[in-house]
Amino acid sequence: MPEVVRHLLNVRDKPGFLHRLMVEIASGQMSLEGDLSRCKFADDLVIANEEIGLLKRNTIWPRQDFVVLRLEPDTIAPIFKQALAAGLKRAIIHVQIELAGMLQLGSYDNFYPGSVFTGPRVSGALLSELKSNRVLWDFAVAPASSG
Repeated sequence: MPEVVRHLLNVRDKPGFLHRLMVEIASGQMSLEGDLSRCKFADDLVIANEEIGLLKRNTIWPRQDFVVLRLEPDTIAPIFKQALAAGLKRAIIHVQIELAGMLQLGSYDNFYPGSVFTGPRVSGALLSELKSNRVLWDFAVAPASSG
């Protein structure tokens, strides 16, 4: 079985990064965790308000709002609009995107450096482009994990 390449990222432009990854990984599902009181997601976007599959809560205490959303090309704009309304700097603490049974984006602790990783669907070429466009400060291949 080929090795799965993951990257650790240092994100410079949180909104720009999240939007681009949503576009690249559309046709999956994503979770948002934090203070979602300013978010008004249409019912047809919401898959669940609890953990499902790989999309898990990452804050035990205090318990945060949590939602799993259907990420498709036509849902990117309304989801992104609500994420911006809530605030990517403080309100939304954790963002995850899953596609085809693999976590393709894990962003934790408000995009804190070393707490953001991408899965195999996100190429090094795309990350290089994002770095040259000043969306990322930097990225590196993540150490291989045993799980």
